[in-house]
Amino acid sequence: MTTSNRDAAWIADKRKSSITLLRQNMKIFMLHLVVFFSGLAGLGYQMSWTRMLSVSLGHEFVAVLAVISAFFVGLSLGAFSLNKIIRRTNRPVFWYFLLEVLIGFWALLLVFILPQLNSGLPRLIGTTPQIIWHWCVAFTSTLLILLPSTLAMGATLPAVERMAASLFKRQNSIAGIYSLNTLGAVLGTLVSTYWLLPVFGLNTTLVSFAAINLLIGCFSYFYFKSSTAKGALQNRSDPSQSSPRLLIVLFFTGLLGLGFEVVVVRVLAQVLEGTVFTYAAILAIYLLATAAGAACYQRCIHLRAWRFDARDGHLIMAVSLSCIIGSYLLWFSEASYTWVFSHWGSGLVAALFAEMTTATLVLFLPAFIMGGLFSHLVQKTKAKGGLGLAFGFNTLGAAFAPLMFGVVLLPALGAKLTLAVICASYLLLLVLAAKSQVDWRALLPLGLLSAFVLMPFPMQFVDKADDSRLLHYTEGVVATVAIVEEADQSRHLRVNNHFTMGGTASRFSDHRQSHLPFLLQGGSAESALYLGLGTGVTFQAAQYYKNLKATGVELIPELVELMPWFNVDVKGPHWINKPKIITADARRFVVADKNLYDVIISEVFHPARDGAGSLYTREHFLAVKSRLSDNGVFCQWLPLFQLELDVLKLIVRTYLEVFTNAQMHMAHYSLGQPLLCLLGGAGLDKFHADWLVNKVHYRPLQRELVLNRLNSDYVLFGGYLGGADSLRRFAGDGPLNLDDKPLVTYTAPKFVYKPSSLPAERLLAIIQQTAAHREGLLVDADVESDGEFNSKLRAYWQARDIYLSAGVGFSSRSDLLEMYQKSAKKLKEAVAISPEFTAAYDALLTMAKVLYRSDPSLSKQILSELQLLNPSLDSARKLRARLFP
Repeated sequence: MTTSNRDAAWIADKRKSSITLLRQNMKIFMLHLVVFFSGLAGLGYQMSWTRMLSVSLGHEFVAVLAVISAFFVGLSLGAFSLNKIIRRTNRPVFWYFLLEVLIGFWALLLVFILPQLNSGLPRLIGTTPQIIWHWCVAFTSTLLILLPSTLAMGATLPAVERMAASLFKRQNSIAGIYSLNTLGAVLGTLVSTYWLLPVFGLNTTLVSFAAINLLIGCFSYFYFKSSTAKGALQNRSDPSQSSPRLLIVLFFTGLLGLGFEVVVVRVLAQVLEGTVFTYAAILAIYLLATAAGAACYQRCIHLRAWRFDARDGHLIMAVSLSCIIGSYLLWFSEASYTWVFSHWGSGLVAALFAEMTTATLVLFLPAFIMGGLFSHLVQKTKAKGGLGLAFGFNTLGAAFAPLMFGVVLLPALGAKLTLAVICASYLLLLVLAAKSQVDWRALLPLGLLSAFVLMPFPMQFVDKADDSRLLHYTEGVVATVAIVEEADQSRHLRVNNHFTMGGTASRFSDHRQSHLPFLLQGGSAESALYLGLGTGVTFQAAQYYKNLKATGVELIPELVELMPWFNVDVKGPHWINKPKIITADARRFVVADKNLYDVIISEVFHPARDGAGSLYTREHFLAVKSRLSDNGVFCQWLPLFQLELDVLKLIVRTYLEVFTNAQMHMAHYSLGQPLLCLLGGAGLDKFHADWLVNKVHYRPLQRELVLNRLNSDYVLFGGYLGGADSLRRFAGDGPLNLDDKPLVTYTAPKFVYKPSSLPAERLLAIIQQTAAHREGLLVDADVESDGEFNSKLRAYWQARDIYLSAGVGFSSRSDLLEMYQKSAKKLKEAVAISPEFTAAYDALLTMAKVLYRSDPSLSKQILSELQLLNPSLDSARKLRARLFP
């Protein structure tokens, strides 16, 4: 062969080798994409299914944990049951194809199946289930309904590892595959929470993820079939030869790893905002760190810088040390969040960056090493018993974590000691993992752990003034609850630090939240259902209705036990009919209940709080309507001081879809914390003059109404803002809040991160948009008294609107003289328009009294003008006679 021929042959061989290498690299790259998108869809399913199942199973912690546990048990069963088949098959691509198609196909069926369960499961659980029964129904139903998908998910990682083995021609690629799959889960968390679910809804999101599974399943079959069929590596070792010691370590690392996340999430709930975006931010950081740890381990294996057969104890010790460090850093989480948020400015992006930064501070290092430890342990176990066996034991341990740490240890020991138990348990695993004597270096984490436990600092975060004190603090199953007493002896309740649930200082407002719907219904209600109790002060007002049987439903068990702190005694003798208190999820209770009620009151819920948005959906309103008697009304209280107008309009549109005769009322005239009431139902009739005189005859109730300034028809009807027509004009056209598209859940948190206006400004905007089309409340009366009252009532509303507009822009700290100069004209106009509207008159009277010390002439002028503007009231005349004899 000539030299030129040899060169040509060499070039041809070189070109052929390059093309082969390029094709091989392309196959590896495509396999990485498949693994990545499989992880993306898997975590997206978990986020979507958990939200859908919470509608039927409830937001009680026992139900939430049952869903999580059932998901992990399904993964574990899939890994166990298919381990032997996956290990021994010479067709891993075909099995991977079947698994991905099964996941996608069943996910599509669940789009139709899960909504049907939302009506059946609550009735099966019942209104007052025993904890064991509730857990069994939630766990079993979730396990069975998700099992085809979760079973297949549990076996996908072993199947794709077999595929990778045939491409890489080596058996140590599992860490890299796990890293890519987890990295996909990070994107799945973010994409589903921040884009797919808010924009397209649950069903479309599930269909999108199902499409991903079907596509990658079919793509893998046709793209990788020829490659793996020729050279698939088989591992026919007997799973029974696997090391029990390694499997036990895998079980406990799964248990402790997820347990650490559960406890940290509960602690950070007191620091971060507690919205639907908060948990997604924490989970994304946890998964990202785990993926990074697995990738780092894979890199070390690739560079042969790690003898993975001798590192069990070192990695477990590192995990324990990192968890201890993370526990220490929890004390600095509040300062970290505040500093980052303040330096990045307000807004959704800044808040999410601050939440992720805080989560990174606490979770990244522990999760990073956990990712390496898991990769290390499964790499060792895979050679002896199969990857499915390793994955199965790890996920089985994770399935027990929510129950053990969230339900048992956290309420019993508190967050600090529960974290200490987790860190100490990792150290105990050293004894099991180490074949020889435990390394003396374990003394370092042991010493740090001992110092952590002995430090006299509780793992508590409660915002309070310097002159206030913490009376009570409970880390419950559902949330952390605190009672704070202010310098003036008033007490208020805080849930997870961020959510104030009322207190002794708000008794006036809280009692009105009961009286208004009862009185507008006619005062003859014999049965009432309260959805949400908080401090119980609102519920307490039901005792003044002689023939009323009241039922209260509260999600957080600890709140029921803390009611006596707010002078609420639901067992006292002042109750003619003993009330019934039930600890349950309000949404689930309404569907499961069979009783009818004359009045249903849905308490003030914080719309931005994760889970609260489901109480404003059309499906929930329809369920409430089905529980109303023929003469029943439903009152939905709305905290305008925690709602942007676009979210309020969304809720109003949804409410009007169910209650077509809806009305909107104000609880009081507070501009700082305005409360709105949506009222609807068949019992909401046209009113007439002398309403209270004809409806209220019970003496204790009459005295109570005097105390709450509701002893006048003008005051009772004075908070009316508009009826159905004016509310439709106000809300406009737009989407509704649905179970499938829970828009409130995803739009309300924007207010927490950056409110765009003051509550008073939003209230004024509502008044301005409803006043022009405000319907009358009274019958089109031929009766002279009704006609006269109707005219006076409209004048009352006009005066009220002017009075409220006069107060916009002021606070209790504003200079009184400046306040008078800017608001006097409107206040006097309100006094002149309606003699029955006394709030403006009282405001000017107070100003005159206070200004007397600094400007007596101005004080005298105000009192003289009040005498002329409203001569029917003599308070101004008496005060002038006393100050200027």
